[in-house]
Amino acid sequence: MTDFWQKHKQSILLYGGLFIGLLLLIFFATLRTTNQGFYEETLLAFTVFGFDLSIQWYAVFILYGITAGGTLAYYEFKRLNLSTDILFDGLLICVPLSIVGARLYYVIFDPYPNYHSFMDVINITNGGLAIHGAVIITIVGLIFLARWKKVNFWLIVDVIAIGFLVGQISGRWGNFMNREAYGPVLENGTFMANILPAFIKNQLVMTDGLMHHPTFLYEGAWNFLGLVFLLIARRKRWFKVGDLFGVYLMWYGLGRGAIIEPLRTLGMDGDSLMIPGTSIPTNIALSFGVLFLGGALVIVLKHFLIKDQPYYYDLLVKPNETHTV
Repeated sequence: MTDFWQKHKQSILLYGGLFIGLLLLIFFATLRTTNQGFYEETLLAFTVFGFDLSIQWYAVFILYGITAGGTLAYYEFKRLNLSTDILFDGLLICVPLSIVGARLYYVIFDPYPNYHSFMDVINITNGGLAIHGAVIITIVGLIFLARWKKVNFWLIVDVIAIGFLVGQISGRWGNFMNREAYGPVLENGTFMANILPAFIKNQLVMTDGLMHHPTFLYEGAWNFLGLVFLLIARRKRWFKVGDLFGVYLMWYGLGRGAIIEPLRTLGMDGDSLMIPGTSIPTNIALSFGVLFLGGALVIVLKHFLIKDQPYYYDLLVKPNETHTV
C-alpha cells in the first residue's frame, strides 16, 4: 500500500482535490435551496465589491471547469516534456474564442431568433451559449496554435480532450443551477426519488408540478465515465497519438446524440436548436457527425494523414528519464 501511495501520490492528490473541489462548489451553490427548489436569487453567486455587477453560479461552474481542465493539462504537459508556455498561450487564445464560438453557434441555429442589432448578437447575459460551438472553434484555434508553436497538433488535442470532459461535467452543474436542459416527464419517478438527494429531486419538479428527467445529470455521468476511461487509457500502451482525441469525439458524440439530446428535444425547456428550414435538431445531427468523425480519425485517418504516430504512452517522461517530443 505504501509503494502504491508513493507511486501515485501526485495523481491521487490532483484528481481527488479537483473532485472534492467540485463537490464543495455544488454544496455552497445549493445552500440557499428550499423544499420547493430554486428561486431567481439562488442563481446569483455573489456581487463584486457591492457594485451593480453580479456573478451567476453558471459562470462559476464554467470557470471551475476551465481551471480544473487547465490544471490537469499543466501537469500532463510536464509529463510529456512540453513547454507549459504553450498551454498558457492556448488558454489565453482559446478560452475567449470558445465563448465567441458558443454564442455564434447558438445565434445561427436559434429556432426563435430575436436579434435586431450587433449588441443583441453578443449579449449573453440571458444565456444563449452552445458547447458544440465552443468545441469547434477551440479545435480550429488549436490548429493555428500548433502551427505557430511548431508542436504536434494531435498530441495537444489528446491532452485537451481530458479538459473538454472536465469542463463539460462541471458546466452541467451550471445548467442545474439555471434550471435548464431538462427532459420529459418521468413517468415513474419512484426510482429517482429513492436514489437522489433532496436538493436535486426538488429541482426536478418543474412548473407543471411534475418531475422531469435530469438530463444534465445523465450527461455528467456519461462524461465522467469517459473521463475515467481516458485517464486510464493514457497511462497504458493502448493508443497512438491522436487516438485519445478520436475516442473522446466518439464517446461524446454517442452520448450526446443518442441519449441526451433526444431526451432534451422532448423536454419542456424549448432550447433545442434546429437546422434552418428543417425540423432536425442541430445538436443531434452534429453529435452523430462528431461520432463518425472520431471513428474516422481512429480507424481511417491515421493511415493517411497522421500515420506513423508513436504510442502516447511512449512519449511520457518516466522516472529518472528525460527526452524531448
